[in-house]
Amino acid sequence: MTREQAIPYISVCVDDALSVRSIDNMPFNARLVAWQCGFEPLFVAVRSYLGVRLSDNEAETIAGDLLEERLNAPACR
Repeated sequence: MTREQAIPYISVCVDDALSVRSIDNMPFNARLVAWQCGFEPLFVAVRSYLGVRLSDNEAETIAGDLLEERLNAPACR
C-alpha cells in the first residue's frame, strides 16, 4: 500500500508529546504506523512537534502508547 492509498485509513494524528492533532494538518514527514483490524488497516500518523523525523521505533512506541491510553480511558471501561 502506498502512502497515498493509506491516507483514508488514518484514524488519528499524534505528536511525540501525545497531543492529538488534525489529520488535515499532517506534515509530510509524519510516520504512518499500521495495524490490521479485521479486513481493513488502522493507521496512526505520528509526527514530532519539533519538526524532526522520528525513527520507526519511536513512531511505533508513540502510536502504541496513544492507543493504549485511549483503551484505558474511563469511557472505554
